[in-house]
Amino acid sequence: MLPEHWFDRLERRFESVSIPNLATFLVAMNAVVWIMTMARPEFPYRLILFPEAVFAGEVWRVLTFAVVPPAMAPLWMVFWLLLLYTYASALEQEWGDFRFNLFFGAGVAATAVAALASGWPLSNMTLNASLFLAFARLYPDFTINLFFILPVQARWLAAFAALGLAWRFVAHGSAARWEVAAGVVNYLLFFGGDHLDELKRLWRRRGR
Repeated sequence: MLPEHWFDRLERRFESVSIPNLATFLVAMNAVVWIMTMARPEFPYRLILFPEAVFAGEVWRVLTFAVVPPAMAPLWMVFWLLLLYTYASALEQEWGDFRFNLFFGAGVAATAVAALASGWPLSNMTLNASLFLAFARLYPDFTINLFFILPVQARWLAAFAALGLAWRFVAHGSAARWEVAAGVVNYLLFFGGDHLDELKRLWRRRGR
């Protein structure tokens, strides 16, 4: 829940070190890992965030886990990559390179710290979900053709995704709780204040 002036201050100081076109790079790397996985199914295990492997010296895992795609059939993988590019590039265009770097980087860092602190091998599922939640927050009326047929607004898909994350946090084990909590740090950093203000307004209306 950083105030806007903090974002401005960070951007002025660190904009020069941000990675341009990060959204395109992320999608491309997900595609490369997917192709490599089809050729060598064991390949993702060199990238996944296994804490014991990181402590053994394989420090690249604190970054590479972020570009390991979910296991899907080829048709669904193409659809997923297209969606990922759609909402990641939209966030990058809306915020600029620095803020998109900050959003994604905060999610990566929080997940990596949570994995190393807990000892659980956490995935990037919630991290990827946070990108979509942010997109839906900025573009709630954007329509996605679910299963290539059913048009659904982003706001409703985001609500469904948020409920799924809440259920995962409540109903699953410790690893899921660490992953969900860490994976939404970036979203709360950017939008937590807005949600808190909305809850306050709702509470005041109910109190009248």
